[in-house]
Amino acid sequence: MAKRGRPPGGVMTQAEKVHVCEQIAVGRPVSEIIKDDEIKVSQRTVNEELNRDPYFLASYARAREAQIEPAQEEIEDILVGRGVWADVPWDARKELANHRRWNAIRLQRFRYGDKIDVNANLKVVEGRVIEAEALDMDQLTAVREALVAAIEGPVEYEEDMED
Repeated sequence: MAKRGRPPGGVMTQAEKVHVCEQIAVGRPVSEIIKDDEIKVSQRTVNEELNRDPYFLASYARAREAQIEPAQEEIEDILVGRGVWADVPWDARKELANHRRWNAIRLQRFRYGDKIDVNANLKVVEGRVIEAEALDMDQLTAVREALVAAIEGPVEYEEDMED
């Protein structure tokens, strides 16, 4: 069902952008938000506006991040069976908690995802792996100068053309 008011493909007003971000922050999907009376555009227009307006995109991203926190705080209540979750069977509560964790990892993997230890103390030179910690300062300086020279490329000298 098409919205009445402005034609589809229009530009969102600032008030509409604020409303969308506020509603996303409390956990509502865009498909439901566009049904509100405050919004007179389609979901396609919201997506186009995200591509068009970097400030709206930044606000939208912050709202998505804010959306995760209440869900994370509620996981303990779900697992323990407190409040509205008291009558829900254990299997359903466990599945819901896992879904919320998965969603948080998907949206913010650096904050809620598994921590990966990456050892970046290795340098590859001529097909061999050299541990940087095993080199002395002169060797490290030589490797650094070689890498800088490789990045900059060969030095071209101008010949004096004075006759």
